Amino acid sequence: MSHKLTQTILILLALSTQGLAQFDANHPELNWRVIETEHFKVYYHQGLEKLAPRAAQVAEDAYGPIASFYNFDPDSKVRIILKDTEDYANGAAYYYHNTIEIWVSNLDFALRGSTDWLPNVITHELTHIIALQLARKSSRRIPAIFVNYLQYQGEGKRDDILAGYPNVLAAYAIPATIIPPWFAEGTAQYMAPGAQHDRWDSHRDMVLRQATRNGSLLTRDEMSVFGAKTGLGFEKVYDHGYSLTLFMVDTFGRDKLPELYRQMKVWWRTDFGGAIRATLGISASELHTRWIASLKKRYADQIAQIETNLAQGDLIRDDGYLNLHPRWSPDGTKLAYLSNKGRDYGRTSLMVYTLADSSVELAAPSAVTAFDWSTDGEQFLYARHSQPNKYGGRQWDLYTIDPKASKSSLFQNVKTAIGLARATFPGETRLSTGSRGIHPTYSPDGTQIAFVKNGGGTTNLCILDIAADTIRYLTTFDDGSQVATPRWSPDGSQIAFSLYRISTSRDIATISATGGDYTVRVASRETDRDPCWTPDGSSLVFASDQDGIFNLYRVNLSSGTIDRLTRVYGGAFQPHVHPDGDRIAYAHYGKNAYEIRVISQPLNEPVAANIFQVNPFAATTPKPAIASRPYKNEFSSTTILPRLAIDSGKLKLGAIAGSDDVLRKQTFFISGLLAHDLDMDLYALYEYRKRRPTFFLEAYRISRHVEEDIISRDEDFRIYNRTFALTGIEIGGKYTMRRGGTIDARLVYHRTGAVLDQARFNGLNRDIVGATTLNGFDLAFTYRLNAIGRSRDSEINPRSGRRLALRYDRYFNWFISGFEENTSLIIETYDRYFYNQLSLDWNEFIPVAPGRSALSFRFFGGIIDSEVDDTFDFFLGGLPGMKGYTFYSLEGRRALMLRSAYRFPLWSRIDRQTGPIYSDQLYGAFFAGIARAWDGTSDDAILKRGWKRELGTQLRYDATSFYLFPTRASLDVAYGFDHVPLQRAGDPLERSGLKIYFTLLFGFVTDVGKGNF
Repeated sequence: MSHKLTQTILILLALSTQGLAQFDANHPELNWRVIETEHFKVYYHQGLEKLAPRAAQVAEDAYGPIASFYNFDPDSKVRIILKDTEDYANGAAYYYHNTIEIWVSNLDFALRGSTDWLPNVITHELTHIIALQLARKSSRRIPAIFVNYLQYQGEGKRDDILAGYPNVLAAYAIPATIIPPWFAEGTAQYMAPGAQHDRWDSHRDMVLRQATRNGSLLTRDEMSVFGAKTGLGFEKVYDHGYSLTLFMVDTFGRDKLPELYRQMKVWWRTDFGGAIRATLGISASELHTRWIASLKKRYADQIAQIETNLAQGDLIRDDGYLNLHPRWSPDGTKLAYLSNKGRDYGRTSLMVYTLADSSVELAAPSAVTAFDWSTDGEQFLYARHSQPNKYGGRQWDLYTIDPKASKSSLFQNVKTAIGLARATFPGETRLSTGSRGIHPTYSPDGTQIAFVKNGGGTTNLCILDIAADTIRYLTTFDDGSQVATPRWSPDGSQIAFSLYRISTSRDIATISATGGDYTVRVASRETDRDPCWTPDGSSLVFASDQDGIFNLYRVNLSSGTIDRLTRVYGGAFQPHVHPDGDRIAYAHYGKNAYEIRVISQPLNEPVAANIFQVNPFAATTPKPAIASRPYKNEFSSTTILPRLAIDSGKLKLGAIAGSDDVLRKQTFFISGLLAHDLDMDLYALYEYRKRRPTFFLEAYRISRHVEEDIISRDEDFRIYNRTFALTGIEIGGKYTMRRGGTIDARLVYHRTGAVLDQARFNGLNRDIVGATTLNGFDLAFTYRLNAIGRSRDSEINPRSGRRLALRYDRYFNWFISGFEENTSLIIETYDRYFYNQLSLDWNEFIPVAPGRSALSFRFFGGIIDSEVDDTFDFFLGGLPGMKGYTFYSLEGRRALMLRSAYRFPLWSRIDRQTGPIYSDQLYGAFFAGIARAWDGTSDDAILKRGWKRELGTQLRYDATSFYLFPTRASLDVAYGFDHVPLQRAGDPLERSGLKIYFTLLFGFVTDVGKGNF
């Protein structure tokens, strides 16, 4: 088989299996157990022994109401997997496997209110499991159908190439369940009568009210996809979806929700608007219009009442959509706060605002939750995610930073950039390792730190003695209770904090710094949070939504009287009183989301005594113990994805199938395509993830059949058809480093062969002749780093960071050189090519003006240290390289390529649904490149293997299909200015000229292939 065809096939294999392997943290340290109930299997590891039985009980309590409401029962027990390896809160429902995955850390999110997280997330995800299956158009084993299209680039008159590299490459999926996310998430938040652990809270109402007031509500089409949105945009899909679901329940009746899912079960229906018309009798557009009108009417009166006595103070900063936790410096001249300025998602930095000149400086690039100044005002104390621990888990730890510290050296910055150094910041000191601590605050004398410690689905209040480096617990909750935002009293004797107990609301409490019982100071039927002491220690300022909107209040601890301080449009949170006591800084949800404000003339309105009342806490009765058993290997049901492909005009049919261990400790994946002439594409993957690194075994068999009629009278032969085959096996391991890079080590075996159906010139003596053309081994080591800055357009237009791959290969190849006759047999003869190969591919991305434009640079360099047949060369042309030249036209044992592109938005918010496709973004680019592939011999000059230049332009289109699948298309037009290198001396010179490429995939082509591009 032509090795150049082998190159093409290997690259296509890499493209077709992108994203299939999962190499996240394997966590071999965990010991798993299983609780089994009537409808569930709950999987948990050590540390969650008290949480797991509660989860099982919550799930059973929710099952009946949800299954009854939707009149659907899953066909097997639902699996619930509880995880506590990360300081991260989320849930995921895999309905096609009847599996729910939950990260048990409490969701403490600036855009959501306080709830009992475990019942909330279990019931939410169980609603997904049941409701989405009600809408599926086929068996849950068949979640989608895949379609592929491939067309190959011509390589001129070269007879050593059977098929060039693809210049048209498409992959598209048609899902069997089609539900827009606003409805899926809206109904999951609504849950079902009798099992409603979520509610329309003041946070959601705040987001929706301000969006209505400021004209920033999502359009109907925007609600239908997550797409290229910011973190706030994602939350609006949830928020708007929940509100619209409640509107439908109030207007048309709750029985319409299951019916809408059933209507989408119809096999030909892909537009949810059809289900709305069939169920509600109105169009989707009219439903959206009515809902918007109801919002405007509802909020108009509320806003009018606020405007009669508005008290919100002065705006200080509103960069980004998260500006949180303002904190005055000890001398009162500066105000520090957290902000996600310049970012599309929720990662925040610690910023310092100077009152004298209104300047803002960066103090720490990454920080989460409440923080504190040192007592001398020179340093900051804060929490952030540390780099992954030795098992891959990312957890919170405590840090200090001196903003005035000298910057890192160039050498240190380079090591950090390529993932070989710890990600610490200049002047930063790590105070804890694995503490899982947040909300740190210094004692007045600076010797102790109060902080909140996470673990087991519960948080507790702790004290860190700085000198002794010891931790002391002030609370010992183990029932899911949540503690937040502790603050020392001015005299250091007490700590105020907010407390959420199971089956209650969030309250304000104080506790002695030496320990003992806590005392609830403020409580209402709603949420009371974010306590802050006044400088004299007599009162606490806090936030409460007792009237439906969060505002600031002050409680006198001696008398118990409470005064209202603000009346705002959005919501007031996280107050901090100036050291002089004459003003209060706070986080306000304003026009563009969270902003920092300062109020110096508060309302001081007395609040009626019956509004805030402290009631005794009634502890829940412990449930009987539920038996558990050790976990043993258990595989989920096999998922099958039918697949149709048109490969260079040839129809192929097949399927993708896979299954994995419930805990993803083992994974099987197979893919196959077959054409009428027995062309086949077979691929199989097994991953073993019980240890670190992940071990894998890949195998593939690919054949290509060519019908032809080649006649040679002079040489007396006739060839009717040829079949080429590639067989490969790869075994190895992959390890993700703590600093983000990935090391891949593998042993590869390749065997290629050809079978000829041939005869003599006159057709006599027709026979089948086969030969092995290559037997090769490759010992490969690769280091990869993908450190692209995350943003809403980072897929279509990476604007910061880098992507690099450094690879070393040791090849042992036996490549066919001819045949020799041995008695009656013809035996292949081989040349031996043992050699080393080294390559580096580096992509760097830099943001530039105007707007969200970016400049990218790419360097590729490679060298082979021995003389080899040109079938083993580097290839620099085609779709993944110099697009102005065909893939195989630039080849050599040495390779250098420099490319640059300027990418810019043409239409950054298209927001238009057309059939099943939602159009999101359109970007353009201009690119240029220069490259050379050569052997380092005298033949290079004869064969014109000099530097080759190109210019081109690209369009990138970002969309979503069927409300779910990313759909990303690119069109490249490139022009190669120079002559194509010759294959033989004396061949005519040909200028490369114009080349066109088109891709339609789930992502954009960046770099592909294994070693040789």
